[in-house]
Amino acid sequence: MTRTTMKAEAVHPGDEATSYLFDNWFDPIEAGLRERVRGFIETMLETELEAVLARPRYGRQPAARQ
Repeated sequence: MTRTTMKAEAVHPGDEATSYLFDNWFDPIEAGLRERVRGFIETMLETELEAVLARPRYGRQPAARQ
């Protein structure tokens, strides 16, 4: 064979973004897990922040009971 039948651009696209098989895949299990982990991290950070800000140095006191 003496001549090339395919162009190099067709085999290896240069500047185009490479798309993978499951790039546009929506997985409800993954979405639910991410939501639960995000909620857990937010709760943990809020709890730690409240504990730090309740120290006497910062002056924030727990809510008064009525």
